[in-house]
Amino acid sequence: MNKRFAPLGLSFLLLLLLLAGAAQASISPFLLTKLKDSVVLIDVTLTLPDNKEGGARGSGFLISADGQIVTNAHVVSLKSENDDGTEVTATARDIKIIFHPGTPQSKTYTAQVLRENPDLDLALLKVDLPTPSFLEFADSDAAEETTTIYVCGHPLGLDEFSIRSGSITAHRTWENHKYLEHDAMAESGNSGGPVVDGDGRVLGIHSLTLGKSNLMKFAIPSNVVSDWLKTPESQDPQPVKPGAELKDLLDAAKLHYAEKDGGFFDLAYDNDITVHVHHYKDFLRVYVPLGEIEGDTDAEKGTNAKLALRFNYTDPVGRMSIWSHDGKLDLYWEAQVPFSVASGDYLRVLADAAASQAKRWGQVVAGEKPGDPDNLYPGGNEDAQLADLKAKLEASGIKFEAKDKFFKLAYDNDIIVFVSLIKGMAWTHTWVGGMPGGSNAGKGQKALELLQRNWDDEFGRLSLDSDGDVIWESQVPCNLFTPTYLAILANACADQAASYKKVYGDIPLNGG
Repeated sequence: MNKRFAPLGLSFLLLLLLLAGAAQASISPFLLTKLKDSVVLIDVTLTLPDNKEGGARGSGFLISADGQIVTNAHVVSLKSENDDGTEVTATARDIKIIFHPGTPQSKTYTAQVLRENPDLDLALLKVDLPTPSFLEFADSDAAEETTTIYVCGHPLGLDEFSIRSGSITAHRTWENHKYLEHDAMAESGNSGGPVVDGDGRVLGIHSLTLGKSNLMKFAIPSNVVSDWLKTPESQDPQPVKPGAELKDLLDAAKLHYAEKDGGFFDLAYDNDITVHVHHYKDFLRVYVPLGEIEGDTDAEKGTNAKLALRFNYTDPVGRMSIWSHDGKLDLYWEAQVPFSVASGDYLRVLADAAASQAKRWGQVVAGEKPGDPDNLYPGGNEDAQLADLKAKLEASGIKFEAKDKFFKLAYDNDIIVFVSLIKGMAWTHTWVGGMPGGSNAGKGQKALELLQRNWDDEFGRLSLDSDGDVIWESQVPCNLFTPTYLAILANACADQAASYKKVYGDIPLNGG
């Protein structure tokens, strides 16, 4: 799915079109024509409360001769989220299906939604016209790693049809659902498009990308789609009131809460700090707003930004981040974990940590030196935890080198990722370089930028260690790690480090 965007520069657009047209020569002209006839652009217009308008673009493909189209549920969803995570439900939607967009043969039809299953992220649409060209499903279970695949669709919501080649890299289970992981280039807008084999049969539906550089791409396996289409519509889940699942976790955590609109919950602590909890995208998010970052001048704000990055390095479960909006730089303490690995016990840990860390930050700003938050670490038997980490690394399929008390993972982008233990926490990390900015004032301004990067990070944080070096890291209780979660964190670490170096350069480390 792709939010509506401003017109792109001509040179950038031409580059995208060149990429969109790139395909391996093994695709026959007949098959390429069939794919172009069968893959469609989906344009959704939402009528939001207060008569505001929203919308999105995504991809889909025909599966029958009578106009049935499969796509992702999130492409056509009535629900959307504001930048602050609040949920908005549209009062109406208009779905247009565009055949051959960007060509003289372009035609647009109105579609109706026959079925939606947000849990599986699948939707079935229909246009009222004969569609003799359509795609058939292959057996996704039989598709082995390294199988050549082609991702078809409309990246970034652009009109021009795109086909990119790659291969299946793994069969994954993520958020309790099966996926085909692949390495073909795919962006927002590819959502709902088919992932096909060399014969043009559908192996999956591209659904999810993780990381700033789209390092991990997930497709819903074709067998999951086929099995869903065989079930009656009555089995599709009914819309759930926002926050219903989270309320169960809060009750399990034995936390007292006040329910707010849009699935938000407020937890009042004795130290006059209110902790906020909500289900944000696929994550359980716990946070405390700390107001605009302190400082009357840019230099003072930069100094406090560097303090916040150093504060991150001593935080076992969360991070300091900045939400930049409306000309303001609002500072937050926040922690988020995939909802599939969340539990009542861990929610309690995060909520208590939020109240404790917000108080500690107040002491830091006041010039005090709060004690280390050792009580937030779970502890445990280190030897047993190291053995468990090794077993999960082996199950993840990631190549690694076992060292004394840590594991070393080398990536193709020359990033070395380390996985080790800190008092019962699995620590996934890499040093991305020395602090950018040159002078103290320059470093302060870069620190503000790094905190803004944290706001957009799905899985970890940028921190500043005691040597003044920047590190990307994530800490998760060992017992919450699954092999897939571990693989995703390690890939996110390599991805974020590469993205950082692309922006700030390869700055030498101060420490060893």
